[in-house]
Parts: sequence; structure tokens; C-alpha cells
Amino acid sequence: MSGYKTGTDRNQIGMYSLEDMVGDKAMVRVIDKFIEITNLKELGINKITPAPTGRPPYQPSILCKLYVYGYENGIRSSRKLERETHRNVEVMWLMDSLKPDHKTISDFRKNNVRPLQKLFREFVKLCKRWDLIGGELEAFDGSKFKASNNKKNNFSRKKIKSRLAAIDEKIDNYLAELEAQDKQDNAAESSTPPKKPIELQELEARKEQYEQYKKQLEETGANELSTVDPDARLMGNNRGGVDVAYNVQSAADAKHHIVVAYDVSNNPSDQNQLGNMVKKVKRILKVKRFIALADKGFYNGKDLLRVKKQKVLAIVARQKPSDSKALSKTYRTENFQYNESTNTYTCPHGHILTTRNKRTAKRWRYFNKAACKSCPHQSQCLMGKSKYRTVTRSPYSQIYDQTDKRFAENKELYKRRQEIVEHPFGTVKHAMNGGYFLLRTRRKVRAEVALLFLGYNLKRALNVLGFDEIMAKLDAISAGFNVFCVFVLVWVLRFTQCVQNRKSFGHLG
Repeated sequence: MSGYKTGTDRNQIGMYSLEDMVGDKAMVRVIDKFIEITNLKELGINKITPAPTGRPPYQPSILCKLYVYGYENGIRSSRKLERETHRNVEVMWLMDSLKPDHKTISDFRKNNVRPLQKLFREFVKLCKRWDLIGGELEAFDGSKFKASNNKKNNFSRKKIKSRLAAIDEKIDNYLAELEAQDKQDNAAESSTPPKKPIELQELEARKEQYEQYKKQLEETGANELSTVDPDARLMGNNRGGVDVAYNVQSAADAKHHIVVAYDVSNNPSDQNQLGNMVKKVKRILKVKRFIALADKGFYNGKDLLRVKKQKVLAIVARQKPSDSKALSKTYRTENFQYNESTNTYTCPHGHILTTRNKRTAKRWRYFNKAACKSCPHQSQCLMGKSKYRTVTRSPYSQIYDQTDKRFAENKELYKRRQEIVEHPFGTVKHAMNGGYFLLRTRRKVRAEVALLFLGYNLKRALNVLGFDEIMAKLDAISAGFNVFCVFVLVWVLRFTQCVQNRKSFGHLG
């Protein structure tokens, strides 16, 4: 006796089944049931009906299950998923021991970009039916996800200009070196030879390539060019650096933090994104009114007006004012009181500032030269060489004022935004290994985001409902569908019998 616990000899033959080796309450069983009850044909899954000839394809539901399981567990590469079909017991159970190669797995995702996005929405509908989504309070946020494009393969006009200058310098140095060597009549054999001509050809080829990039930027009017993923853009990350990335927008419901909508943008800023996301939430959840929580990145007058027209109350934090730090707090713009009835401003000392701009102007300027000229507080109120104080007002100032007032009255409610919408991003990026994309172009990246948020929503639903309840709900849907199918089958048989009877009576007549 060694004193240690002993296991089963690896050479011992046993009677096991995959069913016995998968946990009774494993997530893989939920995934399997969800895909089974989903009508993949309605979603537009490719090759849902096998061809009558040729080699039989893999069943689309099998590959769909594999991807949902993979993204839920942070396994996204087609080669890694192929490896899991050989060694992961849960995947073997899910796939009925089928082992497709990585090319088949990869092609399924590539050919079903839109259907995979619809699959995400199908589960959101189930969550709404199961009362996991309140539809009253939604939080919005954006986060940067690294694209499949290295920073070295991203070019701006400035970067191309510096690269061309460096290549021209190298070419000039090489030609000067050749000319200097030609003048040496009695050069020693041991002297260092100049660069090989092939290197000059490489420099000229690179120069031609950069010239093409420059021409492409001039033709498109774009500020930058990504050569691997053409839709990706250079964006700042939360570590103080920059990455070639996408800006992923999400909307999460406050009740159980279920992600109800998403979008992918190549604009680094969150501005002008809120109106679009609110529209998506209304369409998916089929609700007319709700409260939207968003941070200061979404603070944009034109976009806030769009949200208001959609009859949604937006609680959005205000960006810091742009007044100079040298200006005392008493004389900052927020301390100038606007009078809506007279369209004027009142300064901290009671002087009235008027405007001469037309209503159609992009920004209105308010000032009072006479009052500023005799004011004893000029040194504290004026900035730079200005002889009088000017206050500007945007055409969207009214919607800004309404938003600021609403934010001030609902600060406690706004504090919930972070826990509602940033929690999904943290889970997806760190727990699910989803902080970067494998696919390229914005269209395909949307499918990856759909699978990531679908995996997250499955986790949330399982945690909230528990295994037994979620499986019971899925079984109920399956049973209801089966009853409907039986009803349709019986109706078709009866209709066929009636038609046959009519033909028989007609023949006898």
C-alpha cells in the first residue's frame, strides 16, 4: 500500500457512454436544446437542406452548436474547435462524435454571417418571453475590440509620407555609395561591397506600394488605410495606447443585465451612436418607451434630439466644459444664465448679453461691449486679448439643458449604468477570451459579436433561472412545436382524404 488514492488503470476496458461522461446540469445541454428548438431554416442557415447527390454535408445544427459552445467557452479559432472535437468530451457529446476539419468549420461561419446574428436575436426573444428582460431601463456603452490588423499594416497620410522620405534617403545613400565606388580605380578586394542590387529593387517595390496607398487615400478621402482589414481603424485603448480596432456598441437591460442589442462601428467616438442603438432596442424588444442610460461619450445634441423624437428619456452625463483653467469658476460659461423668453444671457453681475446672429446660424454669439468696457471685473472674466466677453450657444442648447436637468435629478439612477452595461463587456473580454476579433471586415465582425453576446446571455439566463427551469422552458417550447406539427399533419391528412373522397364520388356520378 502506497498510502495514496489510486485511480482506474488507463488500460482497463470499461463500459462508458458519452451521456454518462457529461454533467447532468452542464451548459452544453442547454446549448444543445436551444439549437434543437430553433428553426434554423427560417434564420437562413446555409445548406439546411442537403443536396440529393454528392457527398452528404454536415448537419448545420451540429456546426451551429459547435460555434455557440466554442464562443461561450472562449474557443473561437476553427483549428482549436477542430482539436476540441477529438479531445473534449462535451464537444464529442454535442457533435455526436463527428469530427469536421477546420476548413469545414471555418466555412460555416463565413457563409452564415447574417443567420448567426439572427440566432442572437432569437435568444433575446426567448429571454423577453421568460420575463428576464424588463424593457424599462436600458444602459448603453461602447468598447474597443482589437481587429485582425496589426498597427504596422495601418497607414495614415503622415505615416506614408515619413516612410517614403526614409526610402528615398536609403535609395540616395545607395546610389551615392555606387558612385563613390566607381571612382575608386584600385579598390582592394577585401573592401566592403555596396548593397546588392536586389535590395535596391526591394526599396523601389516598397516605394511603389506606399505610393499606391497614398493614391488610394487621396481617391477615397479617408484619413487612414488598413491593408489587412480594410474596415478597421486606429483607436485609443483603455491602457493609454492605440490599437487597430472596432468600436462595439451594446445595450443591456437593467433587470438581469441581458444584452438586447449591439452594433459595430469603425468610428472611435461614441457620439451619434445612441440614436441608432435606441432604435435597435425598440425594434427588437417591441417597446415604445424606456429610459436610456449613457455616459458622456454619447453627449451629442443632434443625437440626443433623435432620441427625444423616439420618445425615449435619455439620462446622459455631460462632458466637462471647455472653459480655460485660468478662468475663475465664478466667470465660467455655466454661471451665465440663459433667458429663453428674451433669448439673452445674464452675466454673474447682472448685465444682459444679446445676440445678432440669425436663428439659422450654427452657433449664436452673445455679448455686451458697453457693459464689459466699464466692468471692474475684466481681468477675471476676459481671456487672452479679448476686450469683451462672448458666450456662444448651440442650436441644440435646449436639448442639452433638458438632458442636464434630467441627469441632475437622476444621479442615483445613472450610477447603475456602469454595473448594467460594463459588466457584459468585462465578461466577454476576459472570461470568454473575446477582446479581439478573428474575422475581418465589419460585416463578418458583427457575426463574431453576435456569438460572443449570445454566449454571455446564455450564461446569464442559466445563472438567473437555474438549469432545471431553463431546460423546462426549452422543453415546453419543443413540446408546443411538436403539438403544432401533429396538428398540421392531421389537418393535411384530413384535407387529402376529403379531396380523394370528392374524386371518388365524382367518378361514381
